[in-house]
Amino acid sequence: MQRAGDDMAVEVLQFLRAGERRRDQRYRSQQVRLSFLGGDYTALNWSRGGFLVIDRIPHLPVGTVVEGLLQVPGSEGRYCFSAELCRREPRTPEIGFRFISPSPALLAALSRTAERA
Repeated sequence: MQRAGDDMAVEVLQFLRAGERRRDQRYRSQQVRLSFLGGDYTALNWSRGGFLVIDRIPHLPVGTVVEGLLQVPGSEGRYCFSAELCRREPRTPEIGFRFISPSPALLAALSRTAERA
């Protein structure tokens, strides 16, 4: 019997073979709002796997894990998240985060938003 983690690994390999580095489709809608490290951000783009925001914390090293709250219009409440800073774009003031073990409720809210995008 194949485990869920094995299924995810197969998906990732299929995307890598196709030249795509991301497992989840990105959306440019600026509907996702985040609060972490004492600041409020609007996602420049986002997916079920993570988000990109303007870099207002240039001292934060890649690999840092942050915890915060995420809000999606059309969904009640705010969702707790943990995310790792995985990319700092040297040409633009942008940083990318990947979610760490996102909750089913957070993923469902992002999926509903993706359907409306």
